[in-house]
Amino acid sequence: MNKKLLILAVLLAILAAACSPAGNISRRNPGTLRDYIFSVEPRNNGSYIIWMRNDDVAAYCTTDKALGDTALQAIHSRTGLIIMEYRNREALDKESRDVNQGGCAVESTGSKNDTTPIFKILSIEIVSQE
Repeated sequence: MNKKLLILAVLLAILAAACSPAGNISRRNPGTLRDYIFSVEPRNNGSYIIWMRNDDVAAYCTTDKALGDTALQAIHSRTGLIIMEYRNREALDKESRDVNQGGCAVESTGSKNDTTPIFKILSIEIVSQE
């Protein structure tokens, strides 16, 4: 009986460790978004800030020119509908650097409470190019 209980406890611990907490959009648990591109902002530092039509809370960023070009192609398509994979930016990501070093930032109104989350884009797929 004790051996079965121990095996059950170990299995539950493994399952609990495998599950990511809600809101943890990481390398291990990337987010997927299906939405319309509202705006693509190519920056002078080589980064691209992308805003989505139905997400007025966050911005999405990439320093990958191919992903930026795909976003621009999507916004010029008839619908702008995309599927995008993204995650939280991490300390070593180029997107986390200061704007002067090629990173991403969003201008704020100056309020201490005005913080826009910026996610790192991993992939963009155009759903419709009509």
